[in-house]
Amino acid sequence: MKTLLSISFSLLLATQALASEQAALELQQHLSQLQGFQAQFEQTVIDADGVEIHQAEGKLSLARPAKLNWQQVAPEQDMIVSDGSTIWYYSPFVEQVTIMDASEAINQSPFILLADNRSESWQNYQVEKREQGYLVSSKLDPMQAAFWVKLNSDNSIARFDIIESTGQRSEFKLEGFKANPQFEPRLFHFEIPANTMIDDQR
Repeated sequence: MKTLLSISFSLLLATQALASEQAALELQQHLSQLQGFQAQFEQTVIDADGVEIHQAEGKLSLARPAKLNWQQVAPEQDMIVSDGSTIWYYSPFVEQVTIMDASEAINQSPFILLADNRSESWQNYQVEKREQGYLVSSKLDPMQAAFWVKLNSDNSIARFDIIESTGQRSEFKLEGFKANPQFEPRLFHFEIPANTMIDDQR
């Protein structure tokens, strides 16, 4: 009986691993048609009890590999910029910029995988088809935020959510989606303003 249960459990794990691998391949194939995109976003943060606690809006640009320009315009004017190797998080309200290694940011949240097709960036994540979208979560850290993305029929991105281990959820609805635009290279590099406090965490 124990041998039979062991075999059944092993088959279940193998089936789940295969489904995850197929879902990951399918998602990456969809995203491979996007070398980059621009869109406006509306963010809604909902706590674990289902209560809306925050709203924000802004615009974002992503380009492969792992390049990002994220500008929140309301209620604060925060900015996140990545050139693929370095990430700058700038808060003009407190006049501070935090500098991080881009690979570490991927390890903290799989959101940046939308603009990263490198196998080494995906290897620590599992993918599951869920709720007409794809749920991406860490294989190594159950406390790390998961990421859910919904695609339209033309492979444009309709919405994505960042789901914290606490149950809090940030929903991002995209409007004005533009696939594969021509980007100015300077869009993905941040020039630190004068008199800004620097927190370099690299």
